[in-house]
Amino acid sequence: MIRNMLSRLIAPALLAALIAPAAAATQSGDDAVIRRIEAYFNAITTLRAEFLQVNHDGSISEGVLSIARPGRMRIEYAPPMQIEIVTNDGWITYFDRELGQVSQAPLNGTHAELFVKENVRLEEALEVVAIKHDAAALRITLTRRDDPGEGALTLVFSDDPLELRQWIVEDPQGLITRVTLIDTEFGVVLDPALFAAPAPFPEDQQER
Repeated sequence: MIRNMLSRLIAPALLAALIAPAAAATQSGDDAVIRRIEAYFNAITTLRAEFLQVNHDGSISEGVLSIARPGRMRIEYAPPMQIEIVTNDGWITYFDRELGQVSQAPLNGTHAELFVKENVRLEEALEVVAIKHDAAALRITLTRRDDPGEGALTLVFSDDPLELRQWIVEDPQGLITRVTLIDTEFGVVLDPALFAAPAPFPEDQQER
């Protein structure tokens, strides 16, 4: 229920990356690349970046992404959108300030967990269907093993040093949305209040 509602209300790329259930096990043959990506995520303590989101219809959204590992992430869209997404205490909380609407879904087993899990192990959660490495970028494409037709998530890294620059979501209809990180900062001091999710309204309790 929450997935259907959120997909109607916010741009799909961040939602798809955060809410989509993860899969099991990866293909073999690219162990060194996978280990590097795991080490990259596991080395992050805090992260702050602006993001630019280009939706499949050409519309553009922007905002700020904040991460404090383990477990906490905040995505705040810039006006005119009044939408925030927070992960904390094992939940993803979606907050629409304009509508005064709060909804939640479990964090466990979603792609959001990849960004904030204490010990990231791709082989425990995702199936790697493609790795492309050239002078410009390293790309790793992930799908759900139990339902590959649901879509794909591609993480795009710059190399030397390795750094996440973009993710690309392709939905089951083949529509593509890109989220690009800008001016990423690591090891920044983040106010814990950023990750305090609003309490759900009584009618939203049924969606847990």
